[in-house]
Amino acid sequence: MHTLLVPVDGSVHAQKALQVACDLAEKYGGRIVLLHILARHKKAADLLDLAVAGHFEPKLRSALKLAADKQADVPESVLMLIGQKILEQAETRSTRRGIETEILPVDDGDPAASILLAQDRTKANTIVMGCRGVGTTEDETFGSVSRRVFAKASCTCLSVK
Repeated sequence: MHTLLVPVDGSVHAQKALQVACDLAEKYGGRIVLLHILARHKKAADLLDLAVAGHFEPKLRSALKLAADKQADVPESVLMLIGQKILEQAETRSTRRGIETEILPVDDGDPAASILLAQDRTKANTIVMGCRGVGTTEDETFGSVSRRVFAKASCTCLSVK
């Protein structure tokens, strides 16, 4: 069975990547493996702007707003809740289409290294990921994470914009 690894961070590009991965899984009888890496060092305001932030519980949005107002680091517990919510939403989108879906535990490492390690562990044939993630500038075509993954991956990689 063809395995598609889809790193999800809640960004618009990651949502589009999941859509493409779901289309491929349906067409070729594949399965999807979802991965989220904690958004450490991201601004709370950027996390509030995530494409999926509208689905966050009020308590979670309040915690992010407080961190944004204080320009403070987002607490790890809040980052974990965000990661879990992003994974739940992605799983719902793929399973609703009848696609076999596996969720990997939330990772806390270097994003590119974590994606490459997940690809190796799951024996994924393809990595489908957004070309940019959370909080990057609009003039960048490819983010540093996707560039590093594509340079080192041992499988097919698709970048979605």
